[in-house]
Amino acid sequence: MSQVQAQALEAEQWFYEKKWNNFRRGTRTGKLRWDGGCATVRFYDQGAPKTVEAVLRALPITMPMIHVAWSGEMLVAAQSYGLKQPEFENEVRLVRPGDLGWDPKFGELTVTYGTAECKLPSGPNNLVIFASVVEGLDALAVWSRERRFRGVADLVLEI
Repeated sequence: MSQVQAQALEAEQWFYEKKWNNFRRGTRTGKLRWDGGCATVRFYDQGAPKTVEAVLRALPITMPMIHVAWSGEMLVAAQSYGLKQPEFENEVRLVRPGDLGWDPKFGELTVTYGTAECKLPSGPNNLVIFASVVEGLDALAVWSRERRFRGVADLVLEI
């Protein structure tokens, strides 16, 4: 094993790498559609299998999206969803652009399009990240920024 391979293996086994990135594994793909655009998402069916299974059972999901007030460049669905997945398979506060999140405490679905940190008016919050946008994030970000001033619009998550 080369030194570079050994360092990569060591990094994968590092506690924080396992805790914060190990769930970002999956093979299933889907689509996020909005009026005038589409993005491809990768579901983390290997890293967050219970949450992904619950989401896939509910597809297609039409989400009336609004811009969040406390967390940064993120959208949240304007309604709750009963996905029957109360467990945190991962707990992420510092989300990445393109992350799709599930908040089992409130039944909320989120989409992050830029720099964000999960927060509530009362303080920090965590989400289960179950998928990420792998193609079309720039177009999604343009549409998402418009939610600040143009208000609610539908985003459809489907296979």
